Amino acid sequence: MVKLLVIADDFTGALDTGIQFAKRGIRTQIFTECRPESRKIKKDTEVLVVDTESRPMSPDDAYRVVNETALWAVEMGASLIFKKTDSALRGNIGAELQAVADAQPGHTLYFLPAYPEIDRITVDGTQYIQGRLLQDSVFGNDPFEPTTLSYIPDIIRTQSEIPVICLGGTERAQTGTDWMKGQQIAVCDVATAEDMDRRVEELLGDAGLKLVAGCAALADCLAEKLSFHRTIVKKFRKTDSIYIACGSLNKITEEQVEYAENKGGFVRRHLTMEQKLSPAYYSTSEGKRFLDEICSNLQTEKKMIVDTFDIEEEKEKYLHGHNVAKEDVRRLIACAHGCIVREIIERQMDATVLMTGGDTLMGCMRLIGCTQIEPVCEAGQGVVVSMLEWNGRRQQVISKSGGFGTVDILCKTAQKILKENI
Repeated sequence: MVKLLVIADDFTGALDTGIQFAKRGIRTQIFTECRPESRKIKKDTEVLVVDTESRPMSPDDAYRVVNETALWAVEMGASLIFKKTDSALRGNIGAELQAVADAQPGHTLYFLPAYPEIDRITVDGTQYIQGRLLQDSVFGNDPFEPTTLSYIPDIIRTQSEIPVICLGGTERAQTGTDWMKGQQIAVCDVATAEDMDRRVEELLGDAGLKLVAGCAALADCLAEKLSFHRTIVKKFRKTDSIYIACGSLNKITEEQVEYAENKGGFVRRHLTMEQKLSPAYYSTSEGKRFLDEICSNLQTEKKMIVDTFDIEEEKEKYLHGHNVAKEDVRRLIACAHGCIVREIIERQMDATVLMTGGDTLMGCMRLIGCTQIEPVCEAGQGVVVSMLEWNGRRQQVISKSGGFGTVDILCKTAQKILKENI
């Protein structure tokens, strides 16, 4: 029976959250299909994660799909709904929190967006990234989703008129009073892991808790403190090679890729404009030769990165010359990576595929027609190992958010995954 329903706005977020439960032996399923009738929920599943893919949607569309999912969860009898948000507060934060709150009128939604372990904290209702205001961090210059505000109530109010209050680190939620019963969002300060523990214990002590929101740090705390049936924890398997499909354009990811190439012995290929923005390319003779070359290099070199970083002038010229809309770039890049990964899977290579950015893995799954994935374990903080099944084949994949991890995270992951390191 499903006890907890998690709603994520992208695939990486869904995996980052789901793995917090799966790694403790809690039966967890992740779906990329929003239609309730298409979800085959297993009897022993206690945590269900639904990826609404609503981050790039308009606020109105994001509200609709999240609200429909939350209402379905209420009808299904899930005791707690958890809205997964990005720790850098990207996406339709206000619209989606409003959508979840509207599914349970009269209940406060408690919002804990901090991730103290990676120095993303909330103080006085304001989000800080490594000591800097969110808007002044690397996420303020994100090529797709720049964050221009740091005060969380202001971020919410850009898309919602729901009342928002802030709870200081030592200020207790006034449970059992009329304050709690109004429809509102309570933003909770969290600066340390201990702050997170204290607040979650306080909230779980109230039998009326129905709605929470936050990132993977909150999921980790809930997985530890909620009552679930726990079984044997699964582990990843070692493979001959590791292929990294780098779909993120985040500066943090770019530094990680450069480090892996210069210090980690990775072979690196950069997709041309045609290779990443023309879906028809991979059906041409040239495209097929390119796929042959990638697979051959992966087999011999063992560690390979294919990235899609742009030179802005070249990209603008190509978009204009080939009548490609800017808003289609992310989808086309994900599709290009998906074509390469599909080839690796079809050849049944003994390779682990690591994908950066939720769009990348989602693009691959859409190409092969897979709508469900099973989280297995973590190969490191925020590095989620999963297993997808397609046409009778099982493929080990790893996902990592583009703005997450230390500069050597790709190298460390390879050391764990490759058979040569046994």
